[in-house]
Amino acid sequence: MAARKSHKIDRIDLKILTALQEQGRMSNLELAAKAGLSASPCHARHRALERSKVIQGYRADVDLSKLIDYVEILSFVTLHKHGRTQQGAFERLIERTPQAIACYQISGNFDYIVHFVCRSVGDYVELHHSLIEEEPNIASVTTNVIMAETKKFSGYPLKELIEPVEQAKE
Repeated sequence: MAARKSHKIDRIDLKILTALQEQGRMSNLELAAKAGLSASPCHARHRALERSKVIQGYRADVDLSKLIDYVEILSFVTLHKHGRTQQGAFERLIERTPQAIACYQISGNFDYIVHFVCRSVGDYVELHHSLIEEEPNIASVTTNVIMAETKKFSGYPLKELIEPVEQAKE
């Protein structure tokens, strides 16, 4: 997650990334206007950001509530043993679980936070039991049902994360 940075960006790249986080489907002409470039150099920079994996992909922001009723759960997981083999086994189990939409290894009283989405609390309970049966290294799981999303992830605060570093160097 906190990998070493290998791609240096300037203010124009920052404008391109910020614009694409806000609207990933804009045309190259729209993107060029937001970045203050002509179309060809903007396209070249955009592709360079993709090739260097700064831009990792594009996906639709689906409003699941328009399709089905569902529940989101945060599970705080503690493992019995913490070796690479044991952690790897747990991480592979979560990777194979479609209802696990995010997983974070954390410090503190728990080892992982897993974000699940299920059709119902009952479906989550069944999933919870099957995961515990499949992975005996799970020591405990503390489950929290998300009551409401009060701030939706809409992209990283690139300007706040990147510009102060650049200003300090000037």
